[in-house]
Amino acid sequence: MNFSSYKALNGELYAMLLNAGYTRLKSQAKLINDLNVFPVPDGDTGTNMLLTLQKGLDSMGSSASLEVVASSFAKGAMFGAHGNSGVLLSLYFQGIAKALKGKESATIPELAKAMQNGYQVSYRGTNEPVEGTILTVEREGIEEASRTMNEQTDLGEFFTALVQASARSLENTPNLLPVLKEAGVIDSGGKGLLTIFEGMLDAIEGKANSTPEENPSTEKHVSPSLALPTYDEHSVLDYGYCTEFFLQLLSSKTDVSSFSLPDFIAWLSQHGNSIVCYQNGTLVKVHIHTHQPGEVINYAQQFGEFVSFKMDNMTIQAHEVKEQKEKKQQKRKPLGILSVAQGDGIRSLFQELGSSLVLDGGPSMDLSTQSFLDAFYEINADTILVLPNDGNIALVANQAVKLEQQSKVILLPSRSMQQGYFALAMTAGLDESALADTMKNEIAKVSSYFVAVSSKDTLTSHQGDYVGGEGKQIWVSGKDFVETTLALFAKIPDLECKEAVVVFVGKDVTKEQQEALENALEERYPSLEIGFIPGSQAYYSLWIGVYQ
Repeated sequence: MNFSSYKALNGELYAMLLNAGYTRLKSQAKLINDLNVFPVPDGDTGTNMLLTLQKGLDSMGSSASLEVVASSFAKGAMFGAHGNSGVLLSLYFQGIAKALKGKESATIPELAKAMQNGYQVSYRGTNEPVEGTILTVEREGIEEASRTMNEQTDLGEFFTALVQASARSLENTPNLLPVLKEAGVIDSGGKGLLTIFEGMLDAIEGKANSTPEENPSTEKHVSPSLALPTYDEHSVLDYGYCTEFFLQLLSSKTDVSSFSLPDFIAWLSQHGNSIVCYQNGTLVKVHIHTHQPGEVINYAQQFGEFVSFKMDNMTIQAHEVKEQKEKKQQKRKPLGILSVAQGDGIRSLFQELGSSLVLDGGPSMDLSTQSFLDAFYEINADTILVLPNDGNIALVANQAVKLEQQSKVILLPSRSMQQGYFALAMTAGLDESALADTMKNEIAKVSSYFVAVSSKDTLTSHQGDYVGGEGKQIWVSGKDFVETTLALFAKIPDLECKEAVVVFVGKDVTKEQQEALENALEERYPSLEIGFIPGSQAYYSLWIGVYQ
């Protein structure tokens, strides 16, 4: 169906556009990931944006009300935001939802104003907004599209102008951000946003399948559980099944034009409760709580086939809620420490050094806002200190801190595993009342460096070379692991005057390579205290922390 001539947007149409944007982004996620300008995997922008949208769609209310759809989607995206790009995208949709509050539908000018509010909220949510990123594409795209709009502009014309303006803004990002120009790429977050807009435009013009798809490839660090402790051979199905699906009506099974949604809902009402059911063209969305999901499935298949399907045992969910309540009643601690770590060795070490809980995260392993909120709940302390230990995770952690209501949470400025290590190691056993300030001071004393294998050709290195540097800066490159590492050490300022150096060894480093490096460093820096720790981290051969 073509929606180009529509001059207003309601909840059902907005839901369709969000689904279409997700579907288009899914098809382009790998391409967007590959736009990473850093030659070492460091957070997948496309995947993070996709996971954020996916959580928004999972949480989205089924309603003709634009306010309901916009607010529920934005809330889901906020809790499911992964990485910096996911947080910025969720802030954008939060701004849109706030501007649409109280609206059953919106005119095209009202939608444009909501998108303007979206980028303004994104900018305000960033401590130091950087131009040449997704922020710029958000702002310039809608501002230019709005200038060409009037009261007669329809949905197709508006989104065509938005896509064209956003594309021009994206092409200009290398001129605003030198690191993009050096790498010869456009901004990956901006590309993700444009891709979402393109998917929406395709749906408006009747070109896209806007049905959400199952997306197991984007799930990160999720291990499905059978919940055996709470549901076994002695259990009783008290609450039935939460059953959700999209049904594609098929002319081979029914007269699609005469399909009666009220009759369909009436039948469902006799077989369950908590029913949400609506029709969009030849697609029917169903949500029902039922003890007989098989009967619902068989009935629905009389009219078509399932495009997506999801079913959960609500008795298990009820048991989990009960367990959470019981856990909440456990004795609350005065202080807890939450650390983020990558690599079995680093995770174990952080636990030994006093972390109450260690989350598995780091480069290319971004965490969601919800994962931090769940961790705060599990720690169950009056005050929680958070060591994010990765720049791309810090923005997500900060969003979680703002949402947390049960504990006082202090986000510490650690941006590397090395800083997190020294923050813990140098404060073990100190008085809890001064721990946060002391950790901040220790973090400031640490400089962080790396050695890794380049995953792509750049202006300064070739794929497969060893590269070394600080932050996002490549200082040295070479074919030999030991020689490249020595070259990096030679560039570290005042190295021989430092108190200590710790080297986390990655899982790709062989025993022979490590021994050769230890011997070479001992020979070159005989008076420098250098400790090697098996970190087992991925992507980075070495993480090097230099203290004071």
